[in-house]
Amino acid sequence: MASELSNPPVITSEGREMTNENVSIETIKKTMFKKAMRGLWDDVVTDYQNPVAQEIKITRSGDTLIHVAVFDGQVETVRRLVDLISNENASKILKMENHGGNTPLHLAAALGSVEMCECIAARDSSLIGARNHDGETPLFLAALHGKKQAFLCLHSMSQNREDLMSRNRDYYSYCRRNDGETILHCAIMGEYFGE
Repeated sequence: MASELSNPPVITSEGREMTNENVSIETIKKTMFKKAMRGLWDDVVTDYQNPVAQEIKITRSGDTLIHVAVFDGQVETVRRLVDLISNENASKILKMENHGGNTPLHLAAALGSVEMCECIAARDSSLIGARNHDGETPLFLAALHGKKQAFLCLHSMSQNREDLMSRNRDYYSYCRRNDGETILHCAIMGEYFGE
């Protein structure tokens, strides 16, 4: 009893008690963040082989390593990271959202990276319909940011989903966000006409 009082638990900034497991996770989180920020992507890929590292959010905004690699435009690194995720964990890992509700596919679509969109959506095409906190899908974000090739890529990949084709109403909902704006509204407001 006296030892419990002399060693009070350490509480993290997130309100969790620090255990040996949490300390290890915090260490992995800090190490991965530093390596990513320094552009040590080969080291990040090596460390990402640890399944624990695949589920850690490394930034204050809730981004995973894949979010950060996408945002940094690291196409080959994203491909390598996605390939390291086991089939049974792929959907869970790739559906991880940051504080804005964005998955890595949302970011890839907004940035217009066809290669990253293909890589991520090929592992789980249901991500094309994932909604962020504003109700925007990756397909919607590609149109919103005028990323025509990324939009066409995701549109093509979503057309190949038999489950969507049997539910046309759901497919068209991918094209509308929470405030009622559609992809067409965004294209017109952004003046994305032609090449």
